[in-house]
Amino acid sequence: MSDPEGESSTPELTWIDGQCHCARVRFRVALAPTTTITQCNCGICYMSGHEEIMVPEERFRLLEGRQCLKEYRFGAAIADHTFCSVCGIMPFYRPRSHPTGFFSVNARCLLGGKAVVHRVGDRLDLGFGETIEYVEFDGQNWEASIAAGQHVVTD
Repeated sequence: MSDPEGESSTPELTWIDGQCHCARVRFRVALAPTTTITQCNCGICYMSGHEEIMVPEERFRLLEGRQCLKEYRFGAAIADHTFCSVCGIMPFYRPRSHPTGFFSVNARCLLGGKAVVHRVGDRLDLGFGETIEYVEFDGQNWEASIAAGQHVVTD
């Protein structure tokens, strides 16, 4: 699989497509064979089911739907939560911990081939044989968790 700018997958990175529920917002992200998914218990992540894969912006491509994205900011107003204005899904956003240079991609919005990524037990199967590590982040106590080094970048 290659990204829209002709970059091919390598043993180090695999490009995976993603989308919101209505598919008006479509994106592509390059993931390493070992991927970390952060499960945060802050209000917005918990309520929306966001499972974070933090990726550098150079490994993220918005393919379609910029006009459908609506911004939502709260609290410190640093994170740029972006939702599809049609279906309401948050496929990715700019996180408070890394407001520039990174995207927090919702692992639940990634596609495996033509089918949506599926769950194996209580975990996601991203469809390309990698190792997925799950970590928890105490977003209800965000400042203390950041200070304790609990937040991780995917790779």
